[in-house]
Amino acid sequence: MQAKASVHKFLKGEGFDTSEGMTSEAIAAADAYFLDAPQQAQAASAITPEIVVGNHRDQLALPSQPSRIDLSTYRGEHAALTSFQPEDISRFLESCDGFLDAVEADFAHQQAITQQKEQAAALVKAKVDAVQQASLIYQVRSEALSLHNRSLDAELQQGMSVLGKPQQPAASPQP
Repeated sequence: MQAKASVHKFLKGEGFDTSEGMTSEAIAAADAYFLDAPQQAQAASAITPEIVVGNHRDQLALPSQPSRIDLSTYRGEHAALTSFQPEDISRFLESCDGFLDAVEADFAHQQAITQQKEQAAALVKAKVDAVQQASLIYQVRSEALSLHNRSLDAELQQGMSVLGKPQQPAASPQP
């Protein structure tokens, strides 16, 4: 005895359709393939068919007229006339308008921030220039004062050293 799946796979490979059961030919083919005794398979296929004689034609009947005809079945599968509702399109357009408004508002905000930064940068640059100029002026003035202080220190030292030394008479004028 073989598993149903094996028999089904064999019959399908041989081209038999088993969707409505197994025909006598499918049974004979399966028996011949799976049974050890081929005589049994031949005996099963040796059954003589019953032949029915007579009028095999039924009386022709006119088809009934449909009460509803759906033209979409005749258009083809890719020929839909509408795929979106007008409300869907309106919502999409409103979303696009919202996006455009948001982009414009954000760009204006970025421009305002950039202008503030430009003003701040100009103020900082002006202050840096003023500090550098003041630093240079301070250095020059400090150097001038330093030189003047050295001169004063030398003068003071000379004046205060007079006390420690005898004064030399001033040279008399020569006649």
